Amino acid sequence: MKKGFTLIELLVVVLIIGILSAVALPQYQKAVFKSRMAEAFTNLKTISEAVKLCELENGRIDYDSNDFCQYAENLNISFGNADWGNVFITDKFEYKIDRGGLSSSSDVLANAYAKGFDVCMCIYDDGHFSVENEEAGCVGGNFPNFDVAKALNLPADEGCFCC
Repeated sequence: MKKGFTLIELLVVVLIIGILSAVALPQYQKAVFKSRMAEAFTNLKTISEAVKLCELENGRIDYDSNDFCQYAENLNISFGNADWGNVFITDKFEYKIDRGGLSSSSDVLANAYAKGFDVCMCIYDDGHFSVENEEAGCVGGNFPNFDVAKALNLPADEGCFCC
């Protein structure tokens, strides 16, 4: 009596492993993406609250570049690199205080551009988020191979632009 596996048995095992990995890999990529986007949710909430507080203390000016509360150094928050204009930069994201400047909606307080994914997320006056997973003029084209808005349970295409 011979001991060991036949070629057919080994091929079946390899086939089963291949099928399992084909099913599991996209779910793993979504889970990694969601966990990375958790940073954006937190930081956008922080920026949003800081902008609202600044506008309460200083008065809300017009939606133009003269608005005191559009500058990062005036918000008294610190994360990433915030030493110029309305931008905060971290390893994975570039955050911009928007307030109607870049996005088509003046209700957009801030947005986050995910550098590795070419995904734009916006936070609005009322605190809700939306996401745009199109290139939108940004460098790259490294889009996730899944529907970002659906993966994050967010509405898409509400006038959210990051670039």
